[in-house]
Amino acid sequence: MTTPNPTSLKELAARLGLEFRGPADYPIKGPRDIEALSPEQDLEENHVYFIETPAVLKRHPKAAERGVILCGAALAEKFPRALVAPAGKERLSLIALLDAFDKTPKFPAGVSAEPRVHPSARIAASAAILPGAVVMEGASVGERCVLYPGVVLEPFSAVGDDTTLFPGVVLGHHCALGRRVIVHGGTVIGADGFGFYDGPTGRHKIPQIGNVVIADDVEIGASCTVDRATIETTTIGQYTKLDDQVHVGHNCRIGRYIYIVGNSAIGGSVVIEDGAMISGMVIVKDHLRIAAGSIVMGLSGVAQDTEPKTAYFGSPARPARQMHKMHAALERLPELLVKVRELEEKLARLQSPAA
Repeated sequence: MTTPNPTSLKELAARLGLEFRGPADYPIKGPRDIEALSPEQDLEENHVYFIETPAVLKRHPKAAERGVILCGAALAEKFPRALVAPAGKERLSLIALLDAFDKTPKFPAGVSAEPRVHPSARIAASAAILPGAVVMEGASVGERCVLYPGVVLEPFSAVGDDTTLFPGVVLGHHCALGRRVIVHGGTVIGADGFGFYDGPTGRHKIPQIGNVVIADDVEIGASCTVDRATIETTTIGQYTKLDDQVHVGHNCRIGRYIYIVGNSAIGGSVVIEDGAMISGMVIVKDHLRIAAGSIVMGLSGVAQDTEPKTAYFGSPARPARQMHKMHAALERLPELLVKVRELEEKLARLQSPAA
């Protein structure tokens, strides 16, 4: 049975084994990701934000005004409401915080006698659930949807009207698909993001308690993976299309009308703005912004933010005009090396005493 979420600052501090600052009865709804906010945005009341260093506080100067801050003792005095972690254990306290609000389903031991479609699932009368599909507790399926054999809808997931899920698709718990979405075979939406912390006591998994929300009219190819966010939501916007074998990391915000071609990998917390195109076998480093309308050409490695409506290629990727000039120069490199050697030999003869 799932442990109830803490509901007050005092109760949460007791659950985590931490000291706290502020009213003991201050209501707590759950954690939020401060890195998802711009510097101008206010924190939400009744939510907990993690600030590990003064640099994070400098990027978010409004942090002292709202919410609760989980931080070390050196920063705690800057906030009217805080959960105070021991020095060196800030990350472990964050892991404990996420564990306290983790919604991953827990199941009793034994062989379940429940049918493949859970009695609590909400299935529209016009939907087609084919043999071998599994619809778990609290999941919902909209009008005219088709779920092929081997599809798994985990607890409290949602599928919008006119959506088709081909064999072997997995939709993770609390994740949602919009209307007219097509997901091809073997794709997993809502697996845990790749989050770990190597501390003095070993390697710790960082709970991934967010979800994935995919908008209307999206199509996702075969064997793709879209990871759930650590705290908030991984999103894919309307009319975006993913080719086969594309990976979208946790916390990503993929906009509208985007193409991502096969075998590309998008690192965690990447923002891809509307109308961008990612060609095949591209790697995008985490925490970058691919600007609206920009194009990343195939086999590129993106290691910095891009400019709007600009084409990039190479590894590290640079604007295409710059790369064309560099490649043109490289073609002349053997000739230039020969000329340099000739000049060096001539200079050596001129400097020789015998000369």
